Amino acid sequence: MKLFSIDQAEKALPLVKRIVGDIVRTFEDREKKIDARRELPLNPAPGTGAEDASFKLESEMESLEAEIVRYHQELVEIGVELKDFKLGLIDFYARYEDRIVYLCWKLHEADTLAWYHELHSGFRGRLPVTPANRNKFQGLKPGEKWVELT
Repeated sequence: MKLFSIDQAEKALPLVKRIVGDIVRTFEDREKKIDARRELPLNPAPGTGAEDASFKLESEMESLEAEIVRYHQELVEIGVELKDFKLGLIDFYARYEDRIVYLCWKLHEADTLAWYHELHSGFRGRLPVTPANRNKFQGLKPGEKWVELT
């Protein structure tokens, strides 16, 4: 995994923010198509308008799903972990006091990282990034290309 300092993560945030925004919008569009498809018969009669509508919606849902997968892969390549497709919740891995933590950000939050949490505490366990602890978040050490969780 890639580790980020806060400065490195914030430098990536404008791009990450655009990708996450695309994911949230596309996910919402897909959910609307799913809801519309649920309103149609499960097995519509052949040659009917319901069958045509079903095929069209299913095709659109598949296309939207493929877009979401592409966007998600972009985040993976950056080194960001997507936690929630609907809310746009993401985490950057960082080293804090010699342990790995998440720097946490959600779509529509500020353009700075204000929260972190332990790997197993989740969103509800978020703690503030403060001026006093901000410099304690470290990325990869010199010479490191990646870090494995143990």
